Amino acid sequence: MSTAVASAPTIGVRNGNLMHGQRLSHARRVAVGARHGRVAPRTMAFVPNLIPNPFHRWGDDANPNAPPETTLRGMLAAKHDKWQVGHENGYDESDTVWRKFRCRNKAKGHELLEAVQDELYVPNEQGCRIRRESQGMFYMCCDGVRVRLNETKSEVLVEVPLPRETNAEIAACEKTLRVVEDLAKKSGCKV
Repeated sequence: MSTAVASAPTIGVRNGNLMHGQRLSHARRVAVGARHGRVAPRTMAFVPNLIPNPFHRWGDDANPNAPPETTLRGMLAAKHDKWQVGHENGYDESDTVWRKFRCRNKAKGHELLEAVQDELYVPNEQGCRIRRESQGMFYMCCDGVRVRLNETKSEVLVEVPLPRETNAEIAACEKTLRVVEDLAKKSGCKV
């Protein structure tokens, strides 16, 4: 007579969780709480739908019923693609919306600098006057907009403060960018 070693029986059918040759004890560990060889139902937590309703009119504090506006990067990509977000060559650590305008000569650069000063002038702001920074650099800051003229390169750098992501501030930033571009066209700089 041969003696058989007591082991868990194996199932030779591929069904559900059991593969050919798996032991029944393993199947019971896989299907904890199962009755009569069936797999226990999985409990799932309620996850709310976080997709925003496209027909809801999203606004901001100033105008709550305003239609949805684009983000700053979307506005720059669609209407003002030559403007960049960041800071130019490490002059300043804070990010701005900036762009360089090439002028024909230094007289056209001064014309643009004076036009921006006249357009954005704020009466009680001390920086709203053009001042010389170095031999060929002139600087002016009005209403948060910084303008730097490099006479040797005939180049005007305009930096607009980075708005927060509210519809009103993005619209104000877009208006400022449009004003600066129009002034650059009038003074003969390359837009």
